[in-house]
Amino acid sequence: MGHDVSLGDLRNVLGGLVDDFSTVKADNLNSRLPEGRRPEDLMPEAESVLVHITALKHTIGRYRPGGWWNNRYQHVKAVNKAISDFLARVGFRTVCPSPWGHDRKALMPKIQFKPIAFLAGLGWIGKNNLLIHPEFGPRIVIGVVITDARLEEARKPVMANRCGDCDLCLHVCPIRALGPSGFDRFRCYHRNKWLKRPCGFTCMRICPVGKDYDC
Repeated sequence: MGHDVSLGDLRNVLGGLVDDFSTVKADNLNSRLPEGRRPEDLMPEAESVLVHITALKHTIGRYRPGGWWNNRYQHVKAVNKAISDFLARVGFRTVCPSPWGHDRKALMPKIQFKPIAFLAGLGWIGKNNLLIHPEFGPRIVIGVVITDARLEEARKPVMANRCGDCDLCLHVCPIRALGPSGFDRFRCYHRNKWLKRPCGFTCMRICPVGKDYDC
């Protein structure tokens, strides 16, 4: 057997918790991600990475009163704990990178979730710099679990970009952090310097993919 944990086992753990997930060998990611921001940098003995996705709409009110903004990261923590507890029971360790926090100088996290989800076949990186899932669009929250277990590979193919000629998201950012010339992460992060009210995540909401899951 080429794996320690099957996809069926993982589906049993994740059923009802997430909307989609994938698994990929850590070595397949290490060679395609920037040095210092790879699974092996957080867990040198990493064998596999599991990526899970949940529609923001499905997190509303799930852990605390309020919308998805108040629940999304609580959801990631809950899912990560369920996976980690299961793997610990069968003798394996995990590292769950936090969706919070980043290098304040570079505004980059220890490991980037979107490129990993893309390489795991869960969507493509849109012109809005967000991962776009084919069903839920960019209206998702992503979680990542790194483990020394050999998880059965989902073998989902990397998706081609499906944005085509659509460029709606490039024209709605109120502070022009996103446009035809690219994405300015610093301007986006410091958006409240220029805004009198929340931006409303127009770059996400305008995307026609997964519009039924707007929330």
